[in-house]
Amino acid sequence: MNKSTLPLGIKNLKALRDKGHLSFDHPVQRNGGQWSLLQQGLLVHSVLMGYPTPPCYFLKMKNDAGENIYAVIDGKQRLSSLFDFIDGKYALHSAVLPCRVDGFDFDLANMKFEDLADDLKDEILGCRLSIFCLEDCTDEEVDEIFTRLNNATPLSPIQKCRSVMSAELAGWAKEICKMDFFQHSIGLTVAQLRREADLEVLLQSMLLLDARHEGYEYTAISTKEVTRYCSYIRGKYNSDKRQMILQIVQYLGDAFKGQHKFLKKSNIPMIMVLAKIALEHGVEDQKFKVFLDAFASSSCDDYIANTGSGNVKRGKTEGRLKAIAADFEAYFGIDDVCILGGFWGRDSGENSELIGDSSSLVGDLPEDGVSGEAEIGDGESETESGEAEIESEEVEPDLEYAEILPYIDNIEESEESEHGEDTDDLEYADIVKYIDNVEASEEAENGKED
Repeated sequence: MNKSTLPLGIKNLKALRDKGHLSFDHPVQRNGGQWSLLQQGLLVHSVLMGYPTPPCYFLKMKNDAGENIYAVIDGKQRLSSLFDFIDGKYALHSAVLPCRVDGFDFDLANMKFEDLADDLKDEILGCRLSIFCLEDCTDEEVDEIFTRLNNATPLSPIQKCRSVMSAELAGWAKEICKMDFFQHSIGLTVAQLRREADLEVLLQSMLLLDARHEGYEYTAISTKEVTRYCSYIRGKYNSDKRQMILQIVQYLGDAFKGQHKFLKKSNIPMIMVLAKIALEHGVEDQKFKVFLDAFASSSCDDYIANTGSGNVKRGKTEGRLKAIAADFEAYFGIDDVCILGGFWGRDSGENSELIGDSSSLVGDLPEDGVSGEAEIGDGESETESGEAEIESEEVEPDLEYAEILPYIDNIEESEESEHGEDTDDLEYADIVKYIDNVEASEEAENGKED
């Protein structure tokens, strides 16, 4: 097996792909589209900030015409993400931070490639990833190399929920999390998104809606309780429920076109339930947004009292729901708003007492290692100290849904190319010739060293 480097920028690599000389179809490769919008955005951000990224590995072969072609055996998701971004196939996630290039700060959130400043476009097109080119490899060697390069990181408890609920339902949930509300409206941090907090808040919302409509019994909306709920819905989350969730998420995506300060992790399940109520009462999406603007700007003592430490417990969860529902009633002049099977108005009497005492339903239950997070509006701070281990029967994870963030893996060191010639402005016809010349010179030097 011979190994050399391939000193080409993204622009020239894309030209190789467009001409059919760069292939993503090697049998060891997974299907494309494995990365989330956040992962794709972080890669673009890393390129613009000059952060190191893991090297790519190509296998050099000959096609039927005797021309050199390069099969990607590691790096498919990175390269296809960059190519798709350049081709305008997606806008960056709203959580992608600004970048600083040549002393100037540029916003990246929700940007498409065509929206970027010319300097940023040039930075991406000219970026040279570390690329190792392998030649004269046996199939066994390729398989072994691929296996070693793709050792998976352990799944988090919330990621394990995918296999608990079934691969089919997990695939549906994954598509819901790709919708505009989750991609562009909610204010999750990069750290939260790495832990797949978007999936977590979706499952918490589904749990609360099942508690509202079917009387599903729960003690908290912690990770452990959400995992138990995933076991409960396995094989029976029907089309009507899925359509309801789709309608809610579409409604919220129409209401909030950009990030909203109140759409934080601990608030989103409350908003999902409230959106269902708004739909039942025919509240237009923009009027719902105006209400939330007003609520987020107010100081609702009852809501604030149920945030902070232990906010995943049933008592505090329902306390927040009661508080925001009461304001919703008053704002829209609606009587008898039903949240979780009870009608809680501002003076709703007996049913109101149920929520006031709901903490007694859970007593001193453990908080599963979550100390709580959220103050209303801009005061939110994340104070998670870890997540409890799943106590139910261990379920074999569905590795098909395991997504690996290459940005937090150990980055392999690679040598910089010693060839100083700038290939970014070469015509395509010159590119292949240049690669061959580079490889020939490397082979000659290797021969001298031997």
